[in-house]
Amino acid sequence: MTPQALVLRLGYLILSVALVACYSDVVQASQEPTTGWLDWRGPAQSGLSTESGLFDTAELGGEGNPWSYALAGRGTPVVSNGRLYALGYEGEGKDLQEVLVCLDARSGALIWEDRWSDFLSDIIYDRYSIGSPTIDPESGDLFVLTTAGLMRRYSPDGELRWEVSTMEELGRLTFPNGRTGAPLIDGDLVIVHIITAHWGKVEGPARDRFYAFHKDTGDVVWWSTPGTGPKDGPYSHPVLENRGGRRLLYAGTGCGNMVCVDARTGEPVWRYRMATGGVNASPVLYGDHLIAIHGRENMDSSTIGRMLSIRLGSQAAADEAGPLVLDASHEAWRNELGSFTSSLVLAGDRVYTTVANGDLCCVNPADGEILWRHQLAPDQVHASPVFADGKLYVPMNNGSFHVVRPSDEGADVLCSLQLEGACVAAPAVCGGQVFVHTTQRLYCFGSPSDEPEWVTVADSDHGGSASAPSAARLVPGDVLLRVGETLDLGERGGVSVRALDVAGDDLGVVAPSQVEWPAMFAGAIGNTGIAQKVGAGVLKVHTAVGVAIARVRVVQGLPWAEDFESSVLNKPGDHGEKVAFPPGGWIGAFKKWEVADLEGGKVLRKTLANPLFQRAMGFTGHPDMSNYTVQVDIRTDGNRRSMCSAGVVNQRYLIQLMGNYRALQISSNDERIKERVDFSMKPGVWYTLKTRVDVNADGSGVVSAKAWPRGEAEPDSWSLQVDHAHPHTHGSPGIFGFSPQSRYHVYLDNYSVTPNE
Repeated sequence: MTPQALVLRLGYLILSVALVACYSDVVQASQEPTTGWLDWRGPAQSGLSTESGLFDTAELGGEGNPWSYALAGRGTPVVSNGRLYALGYEGEGKDLQEVLVCLDARSGALIWEDRWSDFLSDIIYDRYSIGSPTIDPESGDLFVLTTAGLMRRYSPDGELRWEVSTMEELGRLTFPNGRTGAPLIDGDLVIVHIITAHWGKVEGPARDRFYAFHKDTGDVVWWSTPGTGPKDGPYSHPVLENRGGRRLLYAGTGCGNMVCVDARTGEPVWRYRMATGGVNASPVLYGDHLIAIHGRENMDSSTIGRMLSIRLGSQAAADEAGPLVLDASHEAWRNELGSFTSSLVLAGDRVYTTVANGDLCCVNPADGEILWRHQLAPDQVHASPVFADGKLYVPMNNGSFHVVRPSDEGADVLCSLQLEGACVAAPAVCGGQVFVHTTQRLYCFGSPSDEPEWVTVADSDHGGSASAPSAARLVPGDVLLRVGETLDLGERGGVSVRALDVAGDDLGVVAPSQVEWPAMFAGAIGNTGIAQKVGAGVLKVHTAVGVAIARVRVVQGLPWAEDFESSVLNKPGDHGEKVAFPPGGWIGAFKKWEVADLEGGKVLRKTLANPLFQRAMGFTGHPDMSNYTVQVDIRTDGNRRSMCSAGVVNQRYLIQLMGNYRALQISSNDERIKERVDFSMKPGVWYTLKTRVDVNADGSGVVSAKAWPRGEAEPDSWSLQVDHAHPHTHGSPGIFGFSPQSRYHVYLDNYSVTPNE
């Protein structure tokens, strides 16, 4: 062994001992767990409560129904230390807001609330709050993913500790169904399940992904892409277990797969294609099997829906690229039951579920035999039962709520109530009470008692002890900076270089030995770099225990202007000519926009190759930006019968020139805020669009826009102004283009973002 190798090896051993000691201190410092019903699937991850003495019958507004609270919602409330937290929504039109409430669980009295407006989503009707908060068992803090994709952490008293805008920072996509599900907390990680179109060849395409944030800071720790192109929005809540010395996560995806992911590292382990559409119901673990259900067309037949059991333990070979792809030989059994989003309940040696025709079903998890079916309602969509005190508490889509005592012979219905509104979620059980949220009210049933101790079946400790470091990781793994800001490789104010053991557990900080900076950090030396220009790239850090990477995106601060003339056209374009990629720091623009030559000048052009990208929105700045003006020149191809639309995003409002409607429009969500004035566009003609957002001293706001033929004098007055009582106070600027059926190009030029004057 050379002297240099000996020194390196000794350093590695010293590092191993130090990190193991550090890790042990962290484990010993953990707090007592919080009590309550902390997430929507309950303490056993399967809709099961161990409480006893719960109600058999109740009368609405009378005995057994101590209170109800007027709040529309579509999710499961969570309960901790005598407080209930629930997501809902109130208001109509542009005054509709999502609401997070904290109530006294015994009396229903309001303790605090927080409200926010939807933005830039595709939500239709009132499909809000189709998700649930989650309570951290260590701190008692609350985590919630809003319909617009804001990942938030609150204290028990309602203080907002941190926020990540997954749409503007990670390229989260929205869908009309509005389903968000619930965050999953495991140790120091809070994991969400979203569809994103980020940047880069791997993370750029739209995929169903899992993101793990550090619960204390909101930093991205890892991301995972275990599936393929999505067919539906995600809703399946993951379940966790310890297997083979690893912490594993199982969930259905919007691409029709059931997937297994390493919950410590995000590494995809395997996937199994179950359906042609999304798998939205949550699975349950039964011994060495994972039982799952879906309500879409099956892969091997034209039948709709299936319940099946997957044998666990499969892993990819060491030299196999990507996750192992399972086939039907890994199934232990299957039956014909189908459920779109209603999740399974496991109680002992029986699985219960509600299915599309309104039946409550009982299944033997050992062989899949359907023991009985009992119809409770005409249909069922999203709601799921819970099992507690030997009874099933079953909400149905038509608003009926049933208490059922099951046996192997059938269902004994003890009580049926007709609630106001539809039931779309699962009940929560805590402290002798059962809580049910409908699209009209939040109901409490039963008499309060002491809250049970929180006992989690899937403990976050996978059973192994801390070992020597075997890999390295950068945290955050996804970084957003402005030009001129500094990135330090250190725990304070920068990127932390962490060592991991073979199980993926974080052992602490490790020193970098070599750093490969992305091109945006021109001239960076050592462990510190200053962002020099807009762009995106991978930061690589070499350590004694391996190479760690982080994705880094750099955007411009105020003011800036982009005329695209500095772009080098050296990539193949839509029509075989040479083009350039859009600025690398612009999220959601890759493959949807390209810089091309037009009549001797360079412009940003919307691509036409993929019809799925006929509507494209990209974000060009930081989500904390506010009080700015956006201006851009717009031109579209087409004819008088078929024209395109194009515009900009300003502080979470979309302002666009709509060719087919001959209009200038301001919107944020089309069913919340959408106002227009006439503006006639002609194909092949350039126009200038200018817009700004102002927030008034009283908290209200106004969005202003004007447009005129390029080269003419700017109008003195605004063409359209929209008042908003609950305005968006900040948000990233962006670009927008819509080409129906991807037939005609949209062009943007002379794009600028400047402070409001």
